[in-house]
Amino acid sequence: MQLEKELLRQKIKELLIEIVSIYTPSGEEERAKDFFDKISKEFNLKLEITKTNSYLLGEGNILLASHIDTVPGFLEPKVEGDIIYGRGAVDAKGPLVAMLLATYLLNEKGYKVQFAALSDEEGKSKGARELVNSGKKYDYIIVGEPSNTYDIIIEYRGVLHLDVTCRGVPQHSSSAKDNLIVNIAKNILEVYRPPINYDDFSIVPTVIKSGDYINVTPSEAYLHLDIRYSVKNSKNEILNIIKEKFRECSISIVEDIEPVKVSANSELVKSLMRGLIKQGHKPRLARKAGTSDMNILKNITQEIATYGPGNSSLEHTDNEKISIDEIFIALNTYINAIEELCLKKK
Repeated sequence: MQLEKELLRQKIKELLIEIVSIYTPSGEEERAKDFFDKISKEFNLKLEITKTNSYLLGEGNILLASHIDTVPGFLEPKVEGDIIYGRGAVDAKGPLVAMLLATYLLNEKGYKVQFAALSDEEGKSKGARELVNSGKKYDYIIVGEPSNTYDIIIEYRGVLHLDVTCRGVPQHSSSAKDNLIVNIAKNILEVYRPPINYDDFSIVPTVIKSGDYINVTPSEAYLHLDIRYSVKNSKNEILNIIKEKFRECSISIVEDIEPVKVSANSELVKSLMRGLIKQGHKPRLARKAGTSDMNILKNITQEIATYGPGNSSLEHTDNEKISIDEIFIALNTYINAIEELCLKKK
């Protein structure tokens, strides 16, 4: 048994170093094709490569879904003992490797489980949207994101991305009685809500562009607003605040992802908790302030939750690192949880 454990840990290390060495920022997920071709043959799992360059392995009504894309900025992989450094080590190639091996081991035991390495999670979630639009349904979906190895995520906030375009009358700056930049700035200060409390929505300006000449007030201004809100907030009320303050401007919704919250007493969440307890670890329920593919994939399953190895505070940083221990714990948590769910259905 100890030998099997060491061989599995070696396989985790081998796969993680290999996949972290492949630079796959959003939009360049096709770089991983040879990796998944090889894995498909080695693990005897049917491979499907989708139009968005997502990778599906195996078949079944239980889905282990992580994402293959990363934020931009390649980091040269580095190994220090059982710690692996590199872009995506935490978000989310560590969780991906744990799910990949869990899928293989579960299928070897006769359980029908599918694995997905989805594309564009760091962008517009093209892979998750494509899967939802494919018509596939699952009894259970576990989303593989870093959740500090012991946290089970049952809630994500929703997001609204708004483009606001305002127009004014250009005037010479030496005699201008009105200024579009000043007007926009006043409105921004009135609607701005910093992200302080999880259950209070936030409105954060992230981009503003205006003006063409150094001595002429602008005729147009562009503003982007990033809005985050929980299930306790009303999206329409938030939009009405923006519309009221920018009523002379045109407002376009460029992204609209609803918040998601699942019951702490769902069978999937309880199985994940017991999957950790079985290994002697104490699980925790948690919620995240951002969004993930869970917000989208919730539409094609009866039960969903997010769980994965890795310190979430290291996501998108230049110090992404994860240990083999963390991935090994997550791998066994996935296996324990899915075996329990499948046995209950018999």
